[in-house]
Amino acid sequence: MNLSELQNYLPKKPTRIAVGMSGGVDSNTTAYLLHQLGHEVVGFTAWTLNGPGKCCNDALINAGRVCDQLGIQYDTVDLRAEFAHYVMDYYENSYQAGLTPNPCVECNRFIKWEKLVDYARESLDCEYVATGHYAQIHYDCGLDGKPLKNTQRVFRSVDERKDQTYMMARVRREDFAHALFPLGHLTKPQVRDMAREANLPEADGKESQDVCFVLDGQQNYLKRALGSRSGPIIDLDQDKVLGEHEGSYLFTIGQRKGVNVSANRPVYVVKIDPKTNTVYVGDKGHLDCSTFTVLKPMWLPEWLEEHFSQDNSKSGLSSSFSPSPEPISVMAKIRYNTPPAKAKVFAGERPDTLVVQMEAPVSAVTPGQVCAFYDPTNTVLYGGGYIESFLSHRPFDPAEHTELPDLNGMCPV
Repeated sequence: MNLSELQNYLPKKPTRIAVGMSGGVDSNTTAYLLHQLGHEVVGFTAWTLNGPGKCCNDALINAGRVCDQLGIQYDTVDLRAEFAHYVMDYYENSYQAGLTPNPCVECNRFIKWEKLVDYARESLDCEYVATGHYAQIHYDCGLDGKPLKNTQRVFRSVDERKDQTYMMARVRREDFAHALFPLGHLTKPQVRDMAREANLPEADGKESQDVCFVLDGQQNYLKRALGSRSGPIIDLDQDKVLGEHEGSYLFTIGQRKGVNVSANRPVYVVKIDPKTNTVYVGDKGHLDCSTFTVLKPMWLPEWLEEHFSQDNSKSGLSSSFSPSPEPISVMAKIRYNTPPAKAKVFAGERPDTLVVQMEAPVSAVTPGQVCAFYDPTNTVLYGGGYIESFLSHRPFDPAEHTELPDLNGMCPV
């Protein structure tokens, strides 16, 4: 399917729609566009951090100004404790366990969708939540033009550089049933042009590429959060100590820069042992991988969930697991900045596990990262799961976060 020809769904009749707003150009333009189309727009912002900047106090002020300019209702919801639990704690604990998490995936799942959809429906009386994400959603509609239940499909954005569907690989199907992506059929330059014509703030604003709460570099953040703990850096090929590090959590699989050892050849981080606080480096060939396990997969199409919930006992690949009799073909994306590649997905021998076989070896398959699955044409998001290992979220307890993270004085204005 040609993405430029896809109908990116928006209600045809005037509807009350909540718009998640950060004060940035994308969410500002989303609110403006829906308002221009005649919908009753309610802007709202999740307060996730203390301090100046996006996701912080300034986001509330900037978004409120845009809503005032457009003449629409504005509301806020305090999710600082939830953000600290589901995103920041998860980030720190995962690195401490030797994993490489993607905090933006957790934020999209638990904050931007699960919590905000509940709030929009229960407190703002809005059936839909629209965001400035670069993605598209399509429904099968009845004769009345209304979407049919459980027919939503999430498509990649027309602007391939800005596509954000990977970050949504673990959003629940029931939350997507209330999702709108008004910018998904536009490119970023088109969005900026629209914002300039409407005289919206941040039309030419800088885009943040980093984790919103990591303000002065990941290593500095993790050292403050987890402390320093020296350990060896060992050459896996030559079985000798090359140097020391200040914490195995400061490294990730495939890393080359910042290893700071002399090995008379290029070396990469190929293994991390958090129990012994050891970092192993070696030749790039160690990073090539053709088969790996994915845990806790979430599927958007119901047929995929049904397919992999079957009790499959026939063996097809090896004696190490019992795959589905009919593996599915997908495009698998093993991290946000890596292109999807052809693969086959089998049911693992344990419930809630998959085995992914890549058509060609890929480099640096990293435990803790998310593997997102797309259809074979690389246009429809199927879902995703955690590579090899992950930390289960503990139940949320707001009492754990009586002292919330404060970024005042650290966050760039």
